[in-house]
Amino acid sequence: MVLAQGGLNPWLQNVFFLSGLIGARFLVAAWGGPGVFELLWSVLGAMAGAFLATVFISRRVVLMTDRGVVVLEYGRFGGVKPTRVLARLPWGTGMGPLSGLWARTELAGERLWVHRRWHRDAAAPRMPHVGKR
Repeated sequence: MVLAQGGLNPWLQNVFFLSGLIGARFLVAAWGGPGVFELLWSVLGAMAGAFLATVFISRRVVLMTDRGVVVLEYGRFGGVKPTRVLARLPWGTGMGPLSGLWARTELAGERLWVHRRWHRDAAAPRMPHVGKR
C-alpha cells in the first residue's frame, strides 16, 4: 500500500499556508490591532491557506496485489477510507524510480507525489508466494 497525492505540488502547500499567515499579519498590522488579536488572525489566515491548498489536491491509495495494481481515491479531510476505484492496472506496473522527499511519478495518467516514507513500498510488486508455507 502506498499513499500518494495528486494535483498541487506538496511544496506549494507550504506557500499557501505561509501566504495565508503573512496576509493575515499584514491585514492586522494595517488595522493596528493588539497582540492577541494579531495572533488569532495569523492562525486563522494560516488555516485558511492550508484549507485552500487542500482544495487543489487529490489523495490516492495505490494497492499492489497479487492480481494487479489498484488506484483508489479517498477523501480530503478524513482518514484513509477509500471512496472509489480509479484504475486497475496490470500486475507488475511499477511507479518508477522514486527519490527525494516528495517523488514525482505518473500512474494511470495522473501525476502523483509520493512521500519518502512510501518509497520502499512503491517498488515494483514481487511475485506472491504460491503453495504451502
